[in-house]
Amino acid sequence: MAEHVQESLDRMVAPLRDLMDRQIFSETEIKAIVERRRESEYLLRRVAARKADFLRYIQAEQDLERLRQLRTKQRKRDHLKSQIPDEHSQKQHIGDVHIVQHLHLLFVRAIRKFRSDLSLHLLHADFCKQMKSYSRLGKVYSEALQIFPRQSGLWIEAASNEFFGPNRSIRNARILLQRGIRFNKTSEDIWCQMFSLEMHYAQTLRGRKQILLGAKITEEIAESASYKIAEVIYKNAVKAVSDSIPFRLRLLDICRKFPDTERLMETIQEQLETDFGGQPEAWIARALFEAEKDLKVYGSESDDEEEEKPEHPSKKQRKNDAAVAVLEKAIDALPNDRMHLQAFEFARKYKEELEEKGDSVIQVQEFLDLLEKRISGHLSSELALEYADYLLESSKVTEALASLENFCMSKKPVDSSPWIQWAGLSSSPKTVLSRATKCVPMSSACEHLKILLQLFGCQLSAKEDNFILFQTFQRLLLLSPSSQSLFVEDLGACQSFGLQSIAEACVKYLEHAATIGLPAVRKVYSAVLFNSSVEVNDINMNELQNFVERSAALESKDKVRRRRIYERALEMFEGTDLEHTMRKLRESNAAKFY
Repeated sequence: MAEHVQESLDRMVAPLRDLMDRQIFSETEIKAIVERRRESEYLLRRVAARKADFLRYIQAEQDLERLRQLRTKQRKRDHLKSQIPDEHSQKQHIGDVHIVQHLHLLFVRAIRKFRSDLSLHLLHADFCKQMKSYSRLGKVYSEALQIFPRQSGLWIEAASNEFFGPNRSIRNARILLQRGIRFNKTSEDIWCQMFSLEMHYAQTLRGRKQILLGAKITEEIAESASYKIAEVIYKNAVKAVSDSIPFRLRLLDICRKFPDTERLMETIQEQLETDFGGQPEAWIARALFEAEKDLKVYGSESDDEEEEKPEHPSKKQRKNDAAVAVLEKAIDALPNDRMHLQAFEFARKYKEELEEKGDSVIQVQEFLDLLEKRISGHLSSELALEYADYLLESSKVTEALASLENFCMSKKPVDSSPWIQWAGLSSSPKTVLSRATKCVPMSSACEHLKILLQLFGCQLSAKEDNFILFQTFQRLLLLSPSSQSLFVEDLGACQSFGLQSIAEACVKYLEHAATIGLPAVRKVYSAVLFNSSVEVNDINMNELQNFVERSAALESKDKVRRRRIYERALEMFEGTDLEHTMRKLRESNAAKFY
């Protein structure tokens, strides 16, 4: 091993001497570099070499290269200020490329040792980009693709380097993506990249023609950006991935990033409607396309084109809205809750956009009224919440309250959200939540627990009798093992009395018990620490620590009870990040215990 290490160090003598002669590094620094490299080489040549040793060696060399670059620039600036010509600055030196070449060698050795580690290939590729070693970058991608042909991202990165890099080679980029498709025939990412690549190339050709002709965009130039190759790729892509709506929507999003793609987008939309006529997402995508097209026609994009655009219609002049027509057709074709919900959400957002543009919202409002009649009495939980939110935005609080009440009383949903929203709007939330606990079965533990949390918070804020409070609290602790990670978010109108977790409920109840007396406090912490199955996790850890410390503080006069609290807490927090903290708390109070 020693002779191989010495041989590799001997090869470094000439470039290191060059760096020392040019005063980039001092003699002491060169000795330190050699010593560090010797130690690293011995580590790399062990029988069981570690990846961490390679990465540490690479990082040290990268830091050294950055230092060399800084000192070289500083030396050039000093010579320019002194107006003394630098005889070393006129030619390439072996020391300038030595560290970069050595880094490439280290990456090759690491990859040879850990061939199945993709991260090393990516690190080498990033280093090549940083150093602008583009010829070597192609080789890095080629070697990586031989080992990882199923990694779609690698094919995309390699193709992007060929087209968007210094080579600007559409031919090589196409070849790489076609090979990637042979290995990954159903890869949506590669198909999308191929589609986007041809769109970019069409725009490149369009720009070249425009520069050569030196005129505005004519029909002949526009024809060069007709995206014919992109259409061919689209047809093959939908054959390979025929059952994915999100894939078609991704292709639509790509089209929106390029000009003059209306015809291609129309083709995609028509096939979406044909292939996925029974899916709400397809109808919404169609409505979105029509809405964007309409806003684009009447929007103001530039001052030069202002005269060519049609006059913006007034509220009375505008009669036909294509997006609304698509939505009406959609709810007729798919009269189900999913379609109604997505149509309702889209119509609300579309109405807001039209209002911002100062356009007429009469047709959208008429559609919302129509949809309101359609969904009356046929609501799902999601649709009921969306409808109530719409009524609240329209300042129809009474109607929203009545809608939620009718839905909850007639459907008795297992989902807790409608009940909580109804309680937040109601003048008697305790009654609503008590009724909800009877309608939502305990078999749906998480939903039942969410309602209990809100009920308990409501009772706490109303300062309910302690006997009733403790009954509700015991029910919470009983359900806690099945919902340890529960954390209720987005409580909306119920936020004023809502609790977000069981641990928070424990702390709040302890604070309330402290106002009653020490017996009530002992009853609470005994129920939590000694008579329940509450477990510590990342979500409730800090709250439970707070609960333990407050319980111990309230038992300041009873050493035995304080000792029991800390010993039980140490058992609960065993194996967590706070175990050491709880152990220190117990030890700091050990003298008081005994």
